[in-house]
Amino acid sequence: MKKLQLFLSAIFLTLSFGLAQTGYARTDDYTVKPIIPENQSNKDLGYFDILLGADEEQTLQVELSNNTEQEIKIDVTLSSAVTNMTGLVVYEPTEIVADSSLKYNLKDYVNTPKVVTLPPLTRQKLDLKVKMPNEAFDGQIAGGITFSKEGQNDKEEDSEGITVKNTYSYTIALLMRQNDNEVSPDLKLKTVSPSQINGRNVINVNLQNPTMTYINTMNVKATISGISNTDIKYTYSNSMMQMAPNTSFDLPIPTSNQGAATRVSEPLKPGKYRLQLVVNARTDDQGKYEAQVDNKTARYKYQWIFDQEFTISDNQAQKLNDSDPTVKKEKDWTWRLFVIGILLLVLFFIILLWKRRKKSQKEEEEKQALREKIEAQEKIIDDLNKK
Repeated sequence: MKKLQLFLSAIFLTLSFGLAQTGYARTDDYTVKPIIPENQSNKDLGYFDILLGADEEQTLQVELSNNTEQEIKIDVTLSSAVTNMTGLVVYEPTEIVADSSLKYNLKDYVNTPKVVTLPPLTRQKLDLKVKMPNEAFDGQIAGGITFSKEGQNDKEEDSEGITVKNTYSYTIALLMRQNDNEVSPDLKLKTVSPSQINGRNVINVNLQNPTMTYINTMNVKATISGISNTDIKYTYSNSMMQMAPNTSFDLPIPTSNQGAATRVSEPLKPGKYRLQLVVNARTDDQGKYEAQVDNKTARYKYQWIFDQEFTISDNQAQKLNDSDPTVKKEKDWTWRLFVIGILLLVLFFIILLWKRRKKSQKEEEEKQALREKIEAQEKIIDDLNKK
């Protein structure tokens, strides 16, 4: 039977740092509302942005309401902020591995129950006990608190055998800092390698933000040129990216058609390549760096320029091309040549045997003729002797 999984994810807050969000979210079953503390500088924000000294503690609160006439249980999950492959900051739990530069993981500094039970038609405050690391630092610890109804992983199958899984979750961002000192961001190019996204060939450019600050309004322009084959050129641009503190991500630069599999792409070629990458960040009217955005000039405070060569091996290219359905497959004549070779070899042996047989037959005929000639001569001699 055909299986279908339907994921409905209602995210309470997807934070673009510096943008205010609504401070309240609900479904028909339950509502989630952060109670903004007095020590938060901007109380209009719909998420927590707290200022605490080293080793200080604070209890934050979230109001949960059960809007049904049945008891429900809410799962509470903590996670550190990460950056996904599209250049968006994600605060809910993911399978993205924490970056090696992450020193303070928010999960280690917030204590809260993993499950909250809400009686029917009640409202309850959930305590989040926050403790700042005992070391002094500039910058931010960023993460989120995600609320989801328990049992949402249960599957329901209808009469047609279609499996549906409905998942609703709400995430409230939590930012923790010890001071308002500005931290200059940094950006590093870690690796460049061929890979695939959703079965389509890409070249992954791994970028790392090793600092405890956001890199906002990133304007990324990349060009990959063939060195071995100068006719090859791939380009990519995105002017609305962001990176969370102490995170890294693979920026995928498409080399094949990213649309329907019926559309044909050129195969990824092995050889040497050159990546040229320019990243501008943090828009600033007084910034010293310029870049074009929607045919307009934008100014930025920070800029990073990378220039790196890399190699795609024959094996890498072949493996990726074979599994990308959009790639125009080159005809493989190997098996045809093999069959032709075998046929030619068989034909050669047939001709060789025929020639040998023909030669042997001719020799036999000559011997037979010689025997007959000798027999005739012997008969003549016998006849003469009898006379």
